[in-house]
Amino acid sequence: MPELPEVETVVSELRPKLKNKIIKEVRVLLPKMVAVGPETLPNLRKTDESVALNFAKTLKGKKITDVSRRAKMIIIDLAGKFAVLVHLKMTGQLIFLDKKHLDKQLRLFNIETYKPVRLPAKSTHVIIEFTDGSRLYYNDFRQFGYLKLVTDEELAGVAELSGFGPEPLDKIFTYREFEKLFKKRPNASVKPWLMDPTIIAGIGNIYSDEIAYYAKIRPTRPVKSLKESEKKLLFKGIKKILQDAVDHYGSSVGDFVRPSGDWGTYGLLHKVYGRSGEKCKRCGTIIKSLKFNGRTGSFCPKEQK
Repeated sequence: MPELPEVETVVSELRPKLKNKIIKEVRVLLPKMVAVGPETLPNLRKTDESVALNFAKTLKGKKITDVSRRAKMIIIDLAGKFAVLVHLKMTGQLIFLDKKHLDKQLRLFNIETYKPVRLPAKSTHVIIEFTDGSRLYYNDFRQFGYLKLVTDEELAGVAELSGFGPEPLDKIFTYREFEKLFKKRPNASVKPWLMDPTIIAGIGNIYSDEIAYYAKIRPTRPVKSLKESEKKLLFKGIKKILQDAVDHYGSSVGDFVRPSGDWGTYGLLHKVYGRSGEKCKRCGTIIKSLKFNGRTGSFCPKEQK
């Protein structure tokens, strides 16, 4: 699932490309991937042709004014009273191609044997065409993501935009604010605690591993056991690891693709995530893994105490 660095990469790259674009046409190839209204959508949804028609009709002629993010939700603001919310979930992709590059061949999986394809592909479910001939494609292999059309008044009622902890890369997220968070779930292990979006927004399986490694803290440690020096190092790790990942356009370890169709390169810098059974890059100890509520976490048994 794309985490904060991947979603931030999508937003920062789409913002200058989409701003002031006018939507000419919307084609919904799989109706269950779109919704109208603030209600929460389950992963398993039924196809609704009438909703898809309403979605496409309402967007036609609208002008995009901004692209932003809250946690892992992408918000495409439209002139007037509407916004489109995009959640990539596990395998969603937003790819933008200008008129001159609509024939571009793209490798949608970061696997050498996967052949490049031209969009729309089998996994393409929504196509937004703009008046200048450029297009925005929404691909989703597992079909858990969605595009949701809401009014500005309905935004406050969207559950997926509420209940989050602070944005970790915000300047207002200081160590003083971070310290207060340890009162929440003090008995939780470090990895699940970092991944809890009600505590800190946007950290998932990849970056919780990398942050804990940076701080030299074993992911199984209860957060209440952390010393002051360890808390400070953990805070520093959150800021550094996430910013480094943003600077490298995220981790393309499977199907995350930047809007340009290029790959993020932070996966080449992973110290522990996805490296179980390999040698620690710092000390040579074999990286181990454990299950945390169905998710696999990796760590170095020597470096992390």
